[in-house]
Amino acid sequence: ALAARGLSVQGFKAGPDFIDPSHHTALTGRPSRNLDTWMLSEDTVLEILAEGAKGADVSVIEGVMGLFDGFGATEEAGSTAHLAKILKAPVVLVVDAAGMSRSAAAAIKGYLDYDKRVRFAGVIFNNVGSVRHFELLKTAVEASLPVPVLGFVPRNNKIAIPERHLGLIPSQEHNMSSENAAAFAALAEHIDLARLLASARNAPALSVPGN
Repeated sequence: ALAARGLSVQGFKAGPDFIDPSHHTALTGRPSRNLDTWMLSEDTVLEILAEGAKGADVSVIEGVMGLFDGFGATEEAGSTAHLAKILKAPVVLVVDAAGMSRSAAAAIKGYLDYDKRVRFAGVIFNNVGSVRHFELLKTAVEASLPVPVLGFVPRNNKIAIPERHLGLIPSQEHNMSSENAAAFAALAEHIDLARLLASARNAPALSVPGN
């Protein structure tokens, strides 16, 4: 959706996964990079981000698994939350809202309270059944929590990337047509992209080793 608006978008993926970055690359026209806090030092992660983001208008980092899921049950190494703290990156929490309304607020509160060092920029609801469904979710969250709701992605079972046991089919085996890419971009029509970009612009400056 950002690329469709004329922005140069740099994709990154938390962790060592190589499949998702192949789709980032196909959609943005820029090689996507891995930011793996388990196998790489924090300094190296910062260097990869700085180099990869050169010439881009905005960087989008896709997380891995759940926000706090990392190498082990009691440590944060390798998790999206760990990476976000290293990069001082604002986190957009994507919540599967199927079958939920007010309960979504309770779940989100748990994420907000679990680690106060994570900076949340907002919430996007996925798998939303209708505008009315979204209104219930938005009201429940914003009535009780200090985090903005940035919008929603409507449920659309006709648009999907095939999967197999290792995850998504790589882009080399599943060429996304321009029509499919446009359909994915259109899913963001209910998301406040201007507010999302404002959060990115307000992210704290990074100190990159050697720069």
